[in-house]
Amino acid sequence: MHIVAIHGLNEDKESLAKVLAAAIGATIYEAVVRLRAPGSGPITVAVFAEKERAIRLLEKLQTTGFEASVLTADDIEKEDRAFIVRRFSLGERDLGATAEKGDSIRIPFQEIDIILRGTAIIRDVTTDTVKNRSVSPGRAVLSGGLMATKTTKNVREVITEERQGFANLYARDGSTLAFRENTLVYESLGSALRPSHALNFTYLISELRRRCPDAQYDERLLSRAGQVALLGPSLNPEEHLVVATALLRKVLGTKIG
Repeated sequence: MHIVAIHGLNEDKESLAKVLAAAIGATIYEAVVRLRAPGSGPITVAVFAEKERAIRLLEKLQTTGFEASVLTADDIEKEDRAFIVRRFSLGERDLGATAEKGDSIRIPFQEIDIILRGTAIIRDVTTDTVKNRSVSPGRAVLSGGLMATKTTKNVREVITEERQGFANLYARDGSTLAFRENTLVYESLGSALRPSHALNFTYLISELRRRCPDAQYDERLLSRAGQVALLGPSLNPEEHLVVATALLRKVLGTKIG
């Protein structure tokens, strides 16, 4: 999968609809819908299996005046290999992190360039069969009163949703640390420990922002609406959140000089 996105858009985005529609081979209405996403981007405008097609569209968009980027399959794979933090420690000058299997890493706060905060939405679809028994006069007559009821089965889909806050930290050496609200161990907070995961996670984020004042902070992925605005209509946020985080990282990284 290779994603083409535009960014660096000005406030009068909808005026670009005709040019964008021609570039991506869409209707003006479809282009307007994409451009109505809040903010200056990134906004996904195309998804390709082949890298060559993505590069061709990138060049076409740039020729027509858009700031554009391609998120490659390698970018997405790298994002998917993030260091999943289980335990952490906030030192005076650096952040310590330990994974579930014991691997550890330490990163100076001043080396953290980007902090992305969001919400992972996990949907589970199951089927539920409901049996209903009802009186059937016709069956009673035909069976001589032995079978007066009938049973019907209704199969329905049951959709459950689980939400979990997360924060991805991106360091200058290329490391990616992934903090997940419900699986972190917060004991290192000591006297600052709160009574719930949500409160502890909020405190952790505030401390990371305080200790990394030069890091870019972005929370557009906190809501599903924000995720949809970034990913566009062809990518489902529940399945492609890694694409959203990788795309934001890539575009925000271009601003670091």
